[in-house]
Amino acid sequence: MPVAWINVSGAAAPTGGADAHESLRKVLAYTGARIVEEACVRLPLARDDIGEDGLITPPEAREAIIDAMRALAAGVDA
Repeated sequence: MPVAWINVSGAAAPTGGADAHESLRKVLAYTGARIVEEACVRLPLARDDIGEDGLITPPEAREAIIDAMRALAAGVDA
């Protein structure tokens, strides 16, 4: 099964969740999942990047999410 993750940790986070990614990668390897690397994205966001409606406001962040979803969808077909 193809899998991926998007990390939206705070922009000030020094490691950006690297330890969590490695732990997740290890667990997923045990399950036999196929990690779609192109769909794994670190997307540091600040609180101000989220609008009152709950949507991510920076266009480049939204595009990065769309690109990741496209990569994951392509991974399903692979």
